Amino acid sequence: MNEKRLECLREALKERNLDAMLVRSPANLRYISGYSGSNGLACVTLEKAWFFTDFRYKTQAAREVGHMQVVVPETNDLFAAMQDCGCIKPDVRVGFEGNRLTFAEYNKLTERFPGAVYSDASMLMEKLASVKEAEELDCLREAARITDAAFHELLGEIKADVTERQLDAKLSFIMKSLGSEKDSFDTIVASGVNGAKPHHKTSEKKLREHEFVTIDFGAMYRGYHADVTRTVCVGKASDKQREVYQVVLQAQLLALQELRAGMTGKAVDAVARDHISSKGYGAYFGHGLGHGLGLEVHAEPRLSPKYEEILVPDQVVTVEPGIYIPGWGGVRIEDDAFITEEGCVNITTANKELIEL
Repeated sequence: MNEKRLECLREALKERNLDAMLVRSPANLRYISGYSGSNGLACVTLEKAWFFTDFRYKTQAAREVGHMQVVVPETNDLFAAMQDCGCIKPDVRVGFEGNRLTFAEYNKLTERFPGAVYSDASMLMEKLASVKEAEELDCLREAARITDAAFHELLGEIKADVTERQLDAKLSFIMKSLGSEKDSFDTIVASGVNGAKPHHKTSEKKLREHEFVTIDFGAMYRGYHADVTRTVCVGKASDKQREVYQVVLQAQLLALQELRAGMTGKAVDAVARDHISSKGYGAYFGHGLGHGLGLEVHAEPRLSPKYEEILVPDQVVTVEPGIYIPGWGGVRIEDDAFITEEGCVNITTANKELIEL
């Protein structure tokens, strides 16, 4: 798998007239090398590939890294180790992750290799990783399956006087019990008026009767993330709650129906956004419709008003419209889907009809 990815990266380098690529971010390192540790650096040229890490990860790198020369320097200075290996020659055109590499690291790089020509290759790795292989799709399916099962188990715990934080803890325990490595991200549990904040920080607030509770959560399986949101009502929903919920649900269903390869992320976003606007709630949907999933929970591609790139088969995205009304609350419904030529395959199966508990 890693050998194939290296060849794809090399083809991308040729297209950009580059001779080498430095990879530093953990997700992109895992994608290109198989390494799942927290400190590493890869240098890939058109002929060779090196992987550098420190002593703590020596055994792990030897086990996980494929099709690269693994180097563990005694000093733990990875950029110095690159210099010792002669990875970068004078006048070589080097791509780097401008969106990932720190300023301090960039300075170290240019000091060690002053004769090279540097080019910001931001998003090069992310675009390669956005198109999933069969094994990756299987991992995403399993992450989604665990997430769905966990939501089903959690329903019995959602009741008045339980705090948001207690629900968060229970959900994390359930997902790990079902096989999740860890939570994909910090779970959001937003009840009542807190639901008006899309990225609410889960609090000690207690759930109350007749309130909506929005839960944004996901399991991780072999490094691959699920990301699902469900909104339920504690007790009987009001007419207003039912109306808002149905607007969001219909917007999501319309977007899933239209989502397919060949569309732009902007066009898919517009399907849901136009429906919400037509019902008078356009001012309350202020974020993009979705984002890519993989070894990161927010990845390429994007479904948003600004994303004009064409979607392709085997990309995986979330579809998550929402309505957020200050002082009242909010509703968000989110599924994960594979893009195909004919449409999409929704891998999230958790019930999304309005649940009244």
